Amino acid sequence: MSASSKALHNQIKNGVTTAIKLAKTSNEDTFISCSVDFESTDLLPILTHPADRSVMRVYWEHPTAGFSMAGLGCVFSVDITEKRDLDSAGNTMMNILNRFISCNEDQDDEPCMVGGHSFNLAKPSDPTWKNFPRGRFILPECLAIRKDGHTKLIISRRIKQSDSIDRISEEFSRTAIHYSNRLPVTLPPIRYFPVDKFRDIPDKEEYHEIILSILQQLKPGVVDKVVISRSHHVKVSKAFRAVSALQVLRNAYHDCTSFMFNFPGEGTFFGSTPERLIQKSGNLINTEALAGTIGRGKNMEEDRLLMESLLDSHKEQEEHRFVVDQIIRKLKPLTRNLDIQDFPGIFKLKNVQHLRTAISGELNNGKNILDLIKRLHPTPAVAGTPTDRAMELITKFESHDRGWYSGPIGWIDKQGDGDFWVALRSALVNDDEAHVFAGGGIMAESVPENEWKETELKLMPVISALSGGQI
Repeated sequence: MSASSKALHNQIKNGVTTAIKLAKTSNEDTFISCSVDFESTDLLPILTHPADRSVMRVYWEHPTAGFSMAGLGCVFSVDITEKRDLDSAGNTMMNILNRFISCNEDQDDEPCMVGGHSFNLAKPSDPTWKNFPRGRFILPECLAIRKDGHTKLIISRRIKQSDSIDRISEEFSRTAIHYSNRLPVTLPPIRYFPVDKFRDIPDKEEYHEIILSILQQLKPGVVDKVVISRSHHVKVSKAFRAVSALQVLRNAYHDCTSFMFNFPGEGTFFGSTPERLIQKSGNLINTEALAGTIGRGKNMEEDRLLMESLLDSHKEQEEHRFVVDQIIRKLKPLTRNLDIQDFPGIFKLKNVQHLRTAISGELNNGKNILDLIKRLHPTPAVAGTPTDRAMELITKFESHDRGWYSGPIGWIDKQGDGDFWVALRSALVNDDEAHVFAGGGIMAESVPENEWKETELKLMPVISALSGGQI
């Protein structure tokens, strides 16, 4: 055994000894973690080892923040089946994260739980989502985290009071060395896959009828906006690999957050979302209103004209204002010094441009990020306004289940801090079928054909990614 391996084993044995003692005195399982340096600037390759395709895998990358995570395996998971499970799930996660014993002297690198839940927990799954959990957060066995220019592997294990110190120390040492020595650090080439259109749900004619029905329901002050989504089903190759699709998305949408949740036998949900729901660090929070959309131009002049059209559009500005107003209304009682951008800015992506307003503040209470998610989700950007009435109309007119599309996804640590985004520009892949989702806000000035075209624009990034970037 090398000197470094012996030192690591001794650190782990001390940690295991402490963890087993804690488990015995508290009569409750505990957890241990060990972090090791890992020389890699890109974490996506970690998920490409053939031996890991049968284990849970998660990926998270926010390039503009210099932050990414890749997780393998699962030490502990919390499933959520309905809305009333949210409180108990949050309590369980916070309890688990605060029962960790670190094997390292430097305890700055701590595990976190990663996951999300469906847009509407009150709605049962349809056949598309029947195998996928309504909500799930996992504590990966191996979690690679890159931040501030450094990468660490955090290896975790559950400890029972009946565990043997020597046996667990030996096994956990082997696990830590195993991960640090064999994880890939280079990506395979992007693979190209045939993608065949299958069907739209609803189809174009039915979608137009739904939009016209929604327009009849809109009344100022009663129902101002309803977000209607649709799904586009395509056939994909059985050789499809989500890692290739993520490569395409993150290369094309560097300002977005790319993500993947791969649950073997249940499905793979992945995408690249432009919209943050809420970020919390200590008492500081950051969020945004992202609503109002138009396409990109074929040249700089056309792009500028489209941008001006977006800024001048009464319909798009009103749609945006509804989102801003509700976020402020929800957060104001919890915060002091709430700072709202004076005027919406333009957020440009490869294929569309959005109106965006940045909002930040300081919490005046001890809420954790899960409490804030419950308060904010769903925003008018993905549901409408007022929320309750909009949700009633969505339930009535959307025949498909959105599943995790437009739901909250992200991570939480033991301080209750974390970062959650809205799962947009996303798809669920099951076997040889992919279900791609997009939606748009319906207002009094909406035109069905224009709304269809907007959702087509929003669908294209993921459809292209499914093909390996060929489309």
